[in-house]
Amino acid sequence: MHSIIFLGTGPGVPAPGRGSSSSLLELASAKILVDAGEPCSLHLRDRGIRISDLDAVLITHGHSDHTAGLFMLLQSAWLESRQRPLPIYLPQELIEPLKAWLNAVYLPEKLLGFSLLLHPWTLGKSAKVASGVEVEVFATTHLDGLRQIIEPEAMHRFKTFGLIIHGNGHRVIYSSDLGAPQDLKCALSSRCDVLVCELAHFLPSALFSFLQGREIGTLVLNHLSPKLTGQEKELAIQVRRELPHVGRIFIPHDGESLEF
Repeated sequence: MHSIIFLGTGPGVPAPGRGSSSSLLELASAKILVDAGEPCSLHLRDRGIRISDLDAVLITHGHSDHTAGLFMLLQSAWLESRQRPLPIYLPQELIEPLKAWLNAVYLPEKLLGFSLLLHPWTLGKSAKVASGVEVEVFATTHLDGLRQIIEPEAMHRFKTFGLIIHGNGHRVIYSSDLGAPQDLKCALSSRCDVLVCELAHFLPSALFSFLQGREIGTLVLNHLSPKLTGQEKELAIQVRRELPHVGRIFIPHDGESLEF
């Protein structure tokens, strides 16, 4: 049996009882951290998972609610005396800032005691992130509006990547943050066993309308907007009514897990 432990399920602002975006995917005997919102290190420890046991870390984009726990994670790995290399897959634009910040907080690679293998995501190219696990990425439009405000000419920056994860015959999709549900079109061109989809940047009705007829084994609604927090039961009823073809509906709180 494979599983996802939802370590942090909150939106981009602090929400009662919810940490920032992070989950642990256990697939094909690999332990893979998907995003590193804080306090992911604490949540891993509370569930008896050593950071030394992680096989890879996948970062979808640079927003703080997806990355702020990464530095504590690496400090914890150092203090746990991790020795084997840690692959981290992330947007190219984050690699040099990550190295600079690790030096700034006194965690240069020569101190860590293990190698950081920093791999940029490449559209159209599959990455073998761990034994038996491959990942394809697709671009989302989540940061397009910020690019226009901050640096319109910077087409090499402001990247957000959704993940299509293959392992042991399973196909798992992480939406990351979306500009609109239509960003999922290419990823959902064929059936998926699990779709982990955010619901913080558009109305539920827009997502449910887009998902009509899509082949989805289990739909996980995650990263709920503050307006939806506390409305999980009502949301589940709405999903079941509007998407009767979906096998299972799961709206997790921090620490809950899904087996598939």
